[in-house]
Amino acid sequence: MGDKKVVVVVGGTGFVGQGILAALSAENFELHSFSRHQFNSQDPENHIVYHAVNLNHPGEWQDILKKADWVIDAVGILFPNPFKNVNYKNSSVEPAQKLLNVLTTADKTKFLFVSANATPFFLNAYLKAKLTVENTAKTLLGERAYNVFPGIVYDKSRMYSYIPAIILKFVQSIPGLRFLKRYRPVSREYFSKEVTHIILGHLSELSQRKY
Repeated sequence: MGDKKVVVVVGGTGFVGQGILAALSAENFELHSFSRHQFNSQDPENHIVYHAVNLNHPGEWQDILKKADWVIDAVGILFPNPFKNVNYKNSSVEPAQKLLNVLTTADKTKFLFVSANATPFFLNAYLKAKLTVENTAKTLLGERAYNVFPGIVYDKSRMYSYIPAIILKFVQSIPGLRFLKRYRPVSREYFSKEVTHIILGHLSELSQRKY
């Protein structure tokens, strides 16, 4: 796969995943995106290879993972949907477990999980699922397991995340409300740059959970 670092973003067609891929230079990285459905890129130069992958079935995706330098897990949901049988177990924990099972047989691949810094009480189940993946990755991969701990990842392209994040950033500066800093709103651009720093071997403030 050449001298470039090979990076696989699982959930690469999602809001967070697309931000990460956009921040990674095609000059330095060979980029792959895994998602459940086929994705037609709008990039005329096609710097990213998009794969429609079913993690429940063996396939070429397993070989790609084993040859990668980094696998970034950006899969997950914020709220479950019982009407569509979408929950934290089958949309966050189980996909990560499938990836980790393959990576236990890889020699060098590092795993970066997009976790969460903190959540309000009504998202306790969301945070519990994140912690489950963190612990499983650490148990199976040891020093090859990494995490990032953002709060709300926002961008103007998604006003329903942008507006709450801007309000939250403002009220965090008010004396008596600084405990809200634990919810750690970060722009998608900044978050993606920090992920790039980690992949390149540098430190990031997002690598530590802060309260």
